Amino acid sequence: MEKHTLSYMPIKTKLVLTVLAMAFFLIPAGASATTTVFETTGWIIDTQGTNYEFTADQSPNTYRATLTDLSEAPDFGFEPESLYLSITTSTKTLGSTTGPGIFTFLVELGKKYFVNIFGTGSGNNDAGLYGVDVVATPIPGAIWLLSSGLVGLGYLKRRIFSA
Repeated sequence: MEKHTLSYMPIKTKLVLTVLAMAFFLIPAGASATTTVFETTGWIIDTQGTNYEFTADQSPNTYRATLTDLSEAPDFGFEPESLYLSITTSTKTLGSTTGPGIFTFLVELGKKYFVNIFGTGSGNNDAGLYGVDVVATPIPGAIWLLSSGLVGLGYLKRRIFSA
């Protein structure tokens, strides 16, 4: 009985199969959409802070928070580095950004979290308009495909060199 392994394939065939496999694994599998968990906009007049509460009720454990300066009129806005966002539990800070920015943090489902915003308005009216959104971000399918492909290639390599 003959033993058939990749080691008996011509080198060109191996190369073509490898390129096709890598192309397949690098193509994103269906766009995984994010789910908005919390979203708000608000004005900051002079210097003030505010906080909101939300519950982690979406299945992905990685969430992304985005802070945006929505002030477009010349009479409104924020001084550089005067806008701040943090996500906290009752006992610790999970992430923060100074000025418009994005960060990710891990959550436990069913737990309460707090969105804390602080800023100093500027311009002629000493005011600024901010926007905040928190979304649940699933791990893209492409990462899972790439990982399984690498495991498969490792298995084939082991099988070829052990023969």
